[in-house]
Amino acid sequence: MKDTQLELNHSALYKQFLRLNRENLAALFISFILSQLYLFKSPIHPWIQGISSRDSSVFRTIALMMSKGYFPYKDTFDHKGPFLYVLEYLGMVISRESGIWLIELITLTVTFFFMYKTSRLVCGKVSSAISSLLAGALLFEYLFDGNMADEYALPCIAVSLFIFLDYLRNDKAGRFRLIIAGAGLGIVLMLRPNMISVWIVFCIFITIKLIRTKDYKRLFTMIGFFVGGMLVILVPLIIWITANNAFSFFWEAYIVFNVRYSSVDGGTLISTQWATSLSFANTSVFIMAFCSLLFQLKKKKNRSHNIAYLIYLSLTILLIGISGMHYPHYGVILIPALVYPFSTLFADIEAIDHKDVSRVILTIVSLFALSIFIAPRWLELVGKVPAVFEAKEMNSTYQDPDMNAIVELIEQHTTEDEPISVFGNQDIIYILSDRKHATRFSYINPIGHIQPEIMDEYFSQLSDELPNIIVVECGYFEDRIYSFISENDYKLEYSTSPDRSPVLEVYSHG
Repeated sequence: MKDTQLELNHSALYKQFLRLNRENLAALFISFILSQLYLFKSPIHPWIQGISSRDSSVFRTIALMMSKGYFPYKDTFDHKGPFLYVLEYLGMVISRESGIWLIELITLTVTFFFMYKTSRLVCGKVSSAISSLLAGALLFEYLFDGNMADEYALPCIAVSLFIFLDYLRNDKAGRFRLIIAGAGLGIVLMLRPNMISVWIVFCIFITIKLIRTKDYKRLFTMIGFFVGGMLVILVPLIIWITANNAFSFFWEAYIVFNVRYSSVDGGTLISTQWATSLSFANTSVFIMAFCSLLFQLKKKKNRSHNIAYLIYLSLTILLIGISGMHYPHYGVILIPALVYPFSTLFADIEAIDHKDVSRVILTIVSLFALSIFIAPRWLELVGKVPAVFEAKEMNSTYQDPDMNAIVELIEQHTTEDEPISVFGNQDIIYILSDRKHATRFSYINPIGHIQPEIMDEYFSQLSDELPNIIVVECGYFEDRIYSFISENDYKLEYSTSPDRSPVLEVYSHG
């Protein structure tokens, strides 16, 4: 009799395991498809291979310089964290044309999958899918061309949120999970540190919880594995930077420059920061999610968890606005944060005693969310896919004809080993021409305005190197660059139409 009961228990566990695996595989596949569709917006999609955005082009240029033996910060300036440049270089190693796009695909797939997994801690399959899509609707508001530091923080935030909430709700906190959560914090610290609100809030909340229950042994064990995971990321990066004699350059760019950057043009004024934060909170999706969570506070069950989550959402909004600058991509980190509040709303609907009433309300709410917030943007995106495919089949180019002309001139006047300089912020030219940049600076706008010493250093190095080609993006510090061009006998080879924005001019030396 005992053997029969044991076999039945094993059979039930096996069936449950199969159901969970099928659900996970289905969720992973749908996450992959959604990510594929969304990334048709990316100019570096392998079917498009167009002109990447300014920031994306800067990051790709640093990867290009790394492939030629140069080192971030020391030889090629930018002020993001080193993990971003490691990802960019890895993408270039995978495929120069579409490697970073593949990393973006993995990033978004993992994010969508763990958003769904987080929602499943609270509500059913359909409700979890709708919750994930609702939160994911903000992609269309904030991500745009992609390949941004904020984007690569998404899977770290989504995975860590799942780990924290699964612990708080189900007391699951294995060592591997703690290491992963710590590694997530390490990665985000090495991308941009104002995106770490999830770890600040939930690490403090869990610590207080364990201290109140006097479970010190578990607390120290959790801290040990969490910190271990963080160090797995931080230590190799710091050793890598230090071993290449670049730590002082890293500190100057990532810490000192970013402090100055966040205070430029009144960014440190509380009124500016407050207005910026509220502008990110002022979306229908965020307001719905926040109010859904406020509604949960009337219940005793999970009240402390929900209070912590409200603090997390509030701190996230404040940290997004701390620079005082409203760059839309800063809001990307809200996407995984909003899935749990929506899940609590759907869980309440599912919990209605009368099943027929529950189904009707759930259907109405789902249809409303789909028709207003989800379907229109996704259908618009899907509608563009055939045109992209047809252009690929006909070998149509998405390149800018002016860029093609500029690259042709660069190839005529320089060899592959000779540097060029692009004055302004058009790093895509280095990528398309496969040329390294003269001086330590691939771009000068806006960094020369934020820190005038950079402008002085740029022109000092430019005088020493005198590259054969200088490309000028008109509209930025024109007097100084034109004086340099005149004094050093550069001549105009090409200028784009005055109707083009920005106007680009190509000068050759000698």
